[in-house]
Amino acid sequence: TSQQCYVKALQLDPKDAVAWNKLGTQGGGDVGGESYTSQQCYVRALQLDPKEAVAWYNLGVEGGGDVGGKSYTKQQCYVRALQLDPKDAVAWNKLGTQGGGDVGG
Repeated sequence: TSQQCYVKALQLDPKDAVAWNKLGTQGGGDVGGESYTSQQCYVRALQLDPKEAVAWYNLGVEGGGDVGGKSYTKQQCYVRALQLDPKDAVAWNKLGTQGGGDVGG
């Protein structure tokens, strides 16, 4: 399955932020004897690469979370995703459902 492929990729390279994000899209999984939820996968991806816009978007979908010692709401995650990728129409729509936000630029 896709999930098994991402788990294998992370066994080989646990610092692969993209693979962590992809594993999150599959509902999470077990890596290195530890179980990760989708949200935990996105947080791990962002700890490794805070400029991973898709992981910010996905973390927003999961309701937000703690990255680098700071808590982010759904809205803040969408703002961060859009600061990194301002052409993401889906993220703009999600931000709208949260009442909007200041993306800057």
